[in-house]
Amino acid sequence: MKTLFKHDKINRRTRTRGDDYIKKVLVIVIILFVCTATISYASLDKIPVLLYHHILPEQDIMNFGWENNNSVLSLEKFTEQMKYLKENGYYTATMNELEYFMDGKIKLPKKTVIITFDDGYLSNGIYAYPIMKEYGMKGTIFSVGELVTREKVEFDPKDLQYIPVEDMGKYNDVFLFACHTYDLHRHNEEGIPFFKSLSKEEIMKDLFKSKGLLNSQYIAYPFGEYDRHTIKYVEEAGYNLGFTVSPGYVSRYTKKYEIPRMVINQNIDSDKFISFLK
Repeated sequence: MKTLFKHDKINRRTRTRGDDYIKKVLVIVIILFVCTATISYASLDKIPVLLYHHILPEQDIMNFGWENNNSVLSLEKFTEQMKYLKENGYYTATMNELEYFMDGKIKLPKKTVIITFDDGYLSNGIYAYPIMKEYGMKGTIFSVGELVTREKVEFDPKDLQYIPVEDMGKYNDVFLFACHTYDLHRHNEEGIPFFKSLSKEEIMKDLFKSKGLLNSQYIAYPFGEYDRHTIKYVEEAGYNLGFTVSPGYVSRYTKKYEIPRMVINQNIDSDKFISFLK
């Protein structure tokens, strides 16, 4: 009996050690699986940010000499692109959602896209707004402060007009208005953007002036130009995200003040547009 008891004790010890070993192996396997899944998910997590400027009907582009302006997109192409996004189940995220996504606070649908416009053209309100509203989309307009505080004028396809600050509230159900600086969307005599050539004091003054006007935490750099100094100024002024015109995608690992965007113009055909989304 004593011998049997000893053998039983030994067997139980062996089984316990074996069970512990199996548990450890399972824990390691689970950890590896979770890590692999996380890495796989992160590698697939890329969001295109689309950049538009001025929008006009094709007929107006031809009639008023806009056909060689690379910042103008036809209304017909814009409509086609928005229709594609809608029919293929794309979600248009807001700036807040993009920021939370980059912070790892939220997940966004696999088919997510960010829609932005630079400069603040009135054509964005005349043509883009009703289409995006109909499709339930959201977008951001980066406005130049000095331009949107000018005297309000009627829309005229022969020239450029801007959404005046007093009318921005009419578009708030679709558009967030953000900073494109107050008055630094210009070059100096050497062809260097003011945003990179002026003193820190002058740039900071402009950034705060825009913030006072639009109360925005997001900025698109004039002409897409920036450097390590301007990034520092933007951060000090309280802006949370900075947008460039460099092509690429946004992930959780993208630098917050160097966010890439896909420029959409007349040269982007349907196949190219769809390729940006993949």
